[in-house]
Amino acid sequence: MKKWASALCVCLASGSLWAATPGSPDRTETGPAIVNLQRNNSTSVPLIDHPLHLSDFPDMQPRGDLRFKLSFVSGFVQNQPVDGDSATEQTEVWTARTTSSLYFVFICHDSHANLIRGHLARRENILTDDGVAVILDPFQDRRLGVVFRVNPAGVQAEAAWTESKNPDYSYDTVWDSEGRVTSGGWMALISIPFRSLRFHSNQSNWGAVFVRYLPRNSETDYWPRVSASTLGVLTQEGTLSEIEGTTGSHNFQLNPYSLAQNERRLVNIDPINPYFSNRDLTTSTGGEAKLILKDSLVLDGTINPDFSDIESDQPQFTVGQRYPVYFPELRPFFLENANYFSTPIRLVHTRTIAHPEYGVRLTGKIDQSNIGLFVTDDRQPGEATAPGNPLYLKHALIAVGRFSQDFGEGSNIGAIYTDEEFGERWNRIGGLDFTALLNKNWKAWGQAAASSTNGDLDSLTPPAYSAGPAYAFQLQRSGHAFNLNDNFVDIGAGFSTWLGFIQSSDIRSNRLHATYQWYPEKSRVQSYGLETEQKIAFDHNGNRVYRYLQADPFIMLPRKIVFAPIIGNNSDTLGPDDYEGLTRYTNFTENFGAIAFRGAPWAQFNFNLESFFGGNVNYNPAPNRAPELLKQQAVSLLFSVQPVHALTIDNTYLLDRDHTAAHGAFVYEAQTMRSKLNYQFTRSLSVRLIAQYDSTLVNPAETSLLRTKQFGSQLLFTWLPHPGTAIYVGYGSDLQNIDRSLCNRLQSGLCDPGNTDPPRAGAMINDSRQLFIKASYLFRF
Repeated sequence: MKKWASALCVCLASGSLWAATPGSPDRTETGPAIVNLQRNNSTSVPLIDHPLHLSDFPDMQPRGDLRFKLSFVSGFVQNQPVDGDSATEQTEVWTARTTSSLYFVFICHDSHANLIRGHLARRENILTDDGVAVILDPFQDRRLGVVFRVNPAGVQAEAAWTESKNPDYSYDTVWDSEGRVTSGGWMALISIPFRSLRFHSNQSNWGAVFVRYLPRNSETDYWPRVSASTLGVLTQEGTLSEIEGTTGSHNFQLNPYSLAQNERRLVNIDPINPYFSNRDLTTSTGGEAKLILKDSLVLDGTINPDFSDIESDQPQFTVGQRYPVYFPELRPFFLENANYFSTPIRLVHTRTIAHPEYGVRLTGKIDQSNIGLFVTDDRQPGEATAPGNPLYLKHALIAVGRFSQDFGEGSNIGAIYTDEEFGERWNRIGGLDFTALLNKNWKAWGQAAASSTNGDLDSLTPPAYSAGPAYAFQLQRSGHAFNLNDNFVDIGAGFSTWLGFIQSSDIRSNRLHATYQWYPEKSRVQSYGLETEQKIAFDHNGNRVYRYLQADPFIMLPRKIVFAPIIGNNSDTLGPDDYEGLTRYTNFTENFGAIAFRGAPWAQFNFNLESFFGGNVNYNPAPNRAPELLKQQAVSLLFSVQPVHALTIDNTYLLDRDHTAAHGAFVYEAQTMRSKLNYQFTRSLSVRLIAQYDSTLVNPAETSLLRTKQFGSQLLFTWLPHPGTAIYVGYGSDLQNIDRSLCNRLQSGLCDPGNTDPPRAGAMINDSRQLFIKASYLFRF
């Protein structure tokens, strides 16, 4: 599944701009404002003496006494589905500021107001609704920004924006919003306190982009023009001018929490003799602090952070995979300015820091220099060490430094250093990198790094020293019709990263991805095209590791419907270094076919289906058996149902079924079923229920995989008026088919003392159960 399920990469971007200046002579006091259209990509942000609200805009127009006090832009233009075409519905944005906040009021006219999509949902879960957004670039560096997005119900979503990457919606900050549907469309207000933004107080011009989303048309409209023929969005941003005399960039925040919990869990430090730990009632406190220095530097600190309220990861295919599966970071402390630590090789992946007790971070920008530093510990390595070991309950210490210097428009050079220490074991990495904006279509990234490692973080064997280099180079072309991304990575045999995430060491890999599409006029088909991808890798002895090829024609229709049949050929190469059962390097070649189908046909329903039929490799053969080719059937189905305004039900189904290609014997079947139900009583008050069942059926004559069954559930009541201030009441439970005779594994003679996997049985036991109440409050000074 991993080899063919690359998401359809359809890179569409566009826009155009028309604007009006405040106080245009074509406006009148008695009638609607008449815009004197002129080509411009700048609008002022006038100072007003009181906050704005949607009640100030009766009949989707500002009150008469406000009309000449606000700045006004209009003339949004499509970037999807028809680059540069007029927006199908008119959008206006009124802007102003007080000394403490920025205000943006979107007036979204709609000739089919009954088709507006806007649900009362949990924060961030609005990306399939109608929406508007402001992308702010306070430093005008055209590289990093912040997105503030609202749906017609006023529900918020905010994200960290990094050019040439997807928005990171795990980012959170404090701001206010309103939404209201009218007979002529809908309105939204976005109010952003200056203390929630990072900027230079002496900088009166900020970069900005306004966006409107109409999912029923698969349409995205921009002001100013964001041409699909030009790389990037912030590279084409407009300007908010006259932002002067603001306050709030200097501020101090405290976010303490208190937690009370009852917990029972299986402790597996000694896999031969695991035991249950019961804590009837325990309490703990901790929290985070934030200090803004010199307008734009952010000093974060945390003591005893707790992440019990964090939602479980979205399911992925994890059984029978050749390489590790990546899971994104979800924890608040690590999220703000996380893009300051981003490099072409992922050397910082904070999910590897499992159980910190404290942490300090400094991130921000001074002139054209970007700075990122953090120091933290991790209790997990010591907690996973058996009693009696000198490292039992010891903490790993972690330090990271990152610096980059911007120059030109969209180019920079940088350096990074990471260090993780655990007793006499350590992993240290240094690297240099660059980003080069070559022209309006082409961009390049590169990095060279070297690691020095003593021992293995998870191994009990005596430390052994290793070292090695790693290199990366990426070339990207973005355009209206033709898009290309070529990514080369070379990881040396001795290179290792404890804090980062890499596919494998001793590998040279190249991924070439390209799309070309056409846009027919006066057709229900919005676009069609061809996507191709090639992945190929060799080890440093010249042996091929894999070669994956695929091609898919695709068609895009209104309501975000995409259909793509996929064909391809994969070849994995395994050798004696990988498996004792192989006496020579062997190619396992697999042809495959697949279908990808996704869309949001109605406001109450959206889906994403991928179905695959082809080959796979048995990477986990039975003992004394060699890998062999498999026939694979895999299905990934994600769909959301919103039957009423306040209820959202997200569902996932994954199936991976494999038989031997030679004689058709069953090998394994992995299934995941997950439902997440969220009911939003108000924008602040909600209840969420998650239930997930995972199972792996195996044929022990064909595979060494274990038969597993697991059922997990989470119930969470949340009061969240804004990020940082919240009350959570939650219950979580986990059932697994772990053998009941846990303490008799050696006596049973059925278990290998060197195998850290617990034995499995038919029945399930509750290996983890937790009831908790957590309260936090955000103080901002």
